[in-house]
Amino acid sequence: MKVRALTFPFLLLCLALVLPPLAHADDDKRIRQLQRSGEILSLEQIFDRARKVKPGRVVDVDLDKDDGRYIYEIELLESSGKVWEMEFDARTGELLQLEQDD
Repeated sequence: MKVRALTFPFLLLCLALVLPPLAHADDDKRIRQLQRSGEILSLEQIFDRARKVKPGRVVDVDLDKDDGRYIYEIELLESSGKVWEMEFDARTGELLQLEQDD
């Protein structure tokens, strides 16, 4: 059996597969710190608020920082099949935007 040296493109592919999970772990740590400090509400609190606006199942969530303010972006699937996009102020829980996804 012949063993070949790893090629540079293969090494780049391996790095591409490994680095995103590491970045994701750092994001999770930062989010937990923000929640513990009270700078943002927990996901459970935001999910409860989203379901009061539109009952359904949360299918996607993102936390972004926009103009110095953290925003939760939620996608929710209703039992009818409609998908709603919602934005909440992550600190106060205020609903900032509601629209049906196409």
